[in-house]
Amino acid sequence: MRMILAFCIAALVAFAGAPLAAQTPAGGDVPRRNGVPDFTGIWVNTPTRGVVPGALDPATGNFRTTANARNGNKNSVDFERDAGVRQRIFPRERRPWYKPQYWEQVQFNDVNGHSLLAPDPDFLCMPPGVPRIGAPQEILQTDKHMVFIYPLHIRRVYIDGRAHPPEEHWLGTWFGHSVGKWEGDTLVISTVDFNGLEWLGWPGWFTSPDKRVTERIRRVGNTLTWEAEVTDPILMQPWKAAPQTRTLNATPNAEFEEPLPCVERDLQHMVTRERG
Repeated sequence: MRMILAFCIAALVAFAGAPLAAQTPAGGDVPRRNGVPDFTGIWVNTPTRGVVPGALDPATGNFRTTANARNGNKNSVDFERDAGVRQRIFPRERRPWYKPQYWEQVQFNDVNGHSLLAPDPDFLCMPPGVPRIGAPQEILQTDKHMVFIYPLHIRRVYIDGRAHPPEEHWLGTWFGHSVGKWEGDTLVISTVDFNGLEWLGWPGWFTSPDKRVTERIRRVGNTLTWEAEVTDPILMQPWKAAPQTRTLNATPNAEFEEPLPCVERDLQHMVTRERG
């Protein structure tokens, strides 16, 4: 009897000290923390295809990196131009619609975005900004905020009900000020207070400090979906980033490794007008 009682007391103590982030509840498919989905974990890109790339030799493990231009031509200039053209092919609905007075600036940025005339911040190793940085690769969730971890960068999203600071107190930052609220099991994140230096994409898609971003993140089982919408006075209508899907790394001892730092060494040596 004493042994049973001691076991029960030990179990109660262990339960009292357990973290609020519970495991997947019975009958459910998403772990919860204080009643809301728990996004804590390392999230990796979901493969878009289940076949081995043709450039990989499965016998040796070698990967062929020779890049050919049109018709198999190995001319590096043609390859560079072809790559630049391919990266500019977006369906019209996926492009941000700028007001006419900003078209010239977009075109100038597109042509000169790899040079010192109008450098894409990404070419300068600057932070990508939101939503260009995309879905986080790791999330740490507490009762008051979430920490989004990316290679070399972090963001904090406050989920304790606070509002954005008044506009006269904005600082102008790369990742802005983010607050989140729950709509059912979907986390809706509002972000403001940008510096106007970050771009939406490398074809010259610049932004203003008055940009506002709304992200929606949802977890179903071990799958995380992310989407974002941008409103900006320089745009004719809201623009939506391409949605992303990530899968939870369920390995118990999985780690998020620190990548090498980004150091810009090439911009002054760029001699062509192609961006590929």
